[in-house]
Amino acid sequence: MDFEVMENLISKTFRKQPYSIRGILQRKKIDEFAEQAIKNYDVKTPSPNVLVKLLSGGNQQKVILAREVSRDPDLLIAAQPTRGLDIGATEYVHKQMVDARNNGAAILLISTELEEILSLSDRIAVMYEGEIMGIVSAENAQIDQIGEMMAGVLRIPSFSSAQKEVEEA
Repeated sequence: MDFEVMENLISKTFRKQPYSIRGILQRKKIDEFAEQAIKNYDVKTPSPNVLVKLLSGGNQQKVILAREVSRDPDLLIAAQPTRGLDIGATEYVHKQMVDARNNGAAILLISTELEEILSLSDRIAVMYEGEIMGIVSAENAQIDQIGEMMAGVLRIPSFSSAQKEVEEA
């Protein structure tokens, strides 16, 4: 939060080309990337040099999303990605996550928002007190069944075979 938008956008890649060559930062390449990311992710900021903590919550999320998704990750872990965001920012974050998935990224979504989970997930694993109670496909998910698993009342019997598959993978 104490980094500028530009610094935050390259914080995980600043040692790599094209942002650094033999340990020397390539300011022009960094500026170009930051301007493009700000445009692509619709970050509302007066300048790439503004501290991230001075942006709205939605724009802070967009900076994080731009930094992570622009690296073309194989795996994206999103924990409470829309907490505290307005509807527009929430929809934007969801769209970017779906785009990342469609571009080949596996996404682990951790959320307390059931509607978010149902709309974005292919499979849903429900945990209760640190234990997975079951895994269901999103298309076959039943709200009452998920609620019972969340409350620790229901464990899906076929889960043990699904757990073995996960552990073996």
